[in-house]
Amino acid sequence: MEFAAGVYKSILFPVIPTNTGDHLSELQKAMLDATPDCIKILSVDGRLLMMNRAGCKALGVPEDSEFGMLWLPLLPPGVHQSGLEALRTAATGQSARFPGQSHSPKGTQHWDNLLTPVVDTTGNVFSILCVSRDVTAKTELERDLENAVSREKLLSQEMQHRIKNVFAIVSALITISEKEAGRDDASQSATKILRAKIGALSRASEVAFPLSEIKNVANSRLDIGSLVHSVLKPYGNRYSASGSQTSVRHKNLTTIALFLHELATNSVKYGAFSSDEGAVSINWAMNDQELSLLWSESGGPPILTEPREQGFGSEMVGRIVGSVGGRISRTWSRDGMIAQLHLPNSDLA
Repeated sequence: MEFAAGVYKSILFPVIPTNTGDHLSELQKAMLDATPDCIKILSVDGRLLMMNRAGCKALGVPEDSEFGMLWLPLLPPGVHQSGLEALRTAATGQSARFPGQSHSPKGTQHWDNLLTPVVDTTGNVFSILCVSRDVTAKTELERDLENAVSREKLLSQEMQHRIKNVFAIVSALITISEKEAGRDDASQSATKILRAKIGALSRASEVAFPLSEIKNVANSRLDIGSLVHSVLKPYGNRYSASGSQTSVRHKNLTTIALFLHELATNSVKYGAFSSDEGAVSINWAMNDQELSLLWSESGGPPILTEPREQGFGSEMVGRIVGSVGGRISRTWSRDGMIAQLHLPNSDLA
């Protein structure tokens, strides 16, 4: 059954006694155009029959359009499926709702779309009233709150992770200090050696040097060799480091330092640093527009199988590296774990 445009208008407004049909039509249109909500009348098969000014503006349809076009193709592809499901539900006589989006030079707007079936006197659905309300502010607020909660949870997990690691590292440094003090050529007591190592560990946590001493943090640079030695100094002669002279911007230091610190911590708990004969080799080079840093362990407990899953610290560092366009590869051999960090050189040197 087909209906004239005047019939659709009468669906939304009561009949107002008047001798001038044009005046009534203009009044109805003015009332529709006064609301910021996007009001549309759809056929049961999803064709756009009428739309107010706000709807035309949101969907990029001329106000003087004769309409009749399919409604769903006017929406972003990402909401087509949910829109189709809502349309089908409304066509059966039930109200339906789905979230939508529209894009413009001003940005993305979020909409709450409510589809209400319009029925005739026999109960048959002959059109669908769709009212779309701009909920951008509400959606962005909910997203910001959700992100804030996620950050708080992540910070809480990281704090617990770091506290556990501190105990593991200090326990390992005590053992290393006692062994160094027990050598025949030792010149210091275990307490003095441990105090020096803890001091070095504290300085390493500042990522090579205090930020207060840097006048221009964003553009300052540091030789990567200095960074490696700063992070690994607490482990004495248990590591070796070599590579070309390469400087990195200060804003990238944290990513590299976290990578080294997490590997060192895991090595203390499970790898080469947990064994008397264990050692770590670090090498780096700048090749093909990227920095490559290789961490190689040997002499630790034999690795029989590859770990089934990463710990929280390794997963967190992986995310941080990935956020700057880098990647980490790990290989578990019987002799020890090998990890390689790749960072793009676009903003490193």
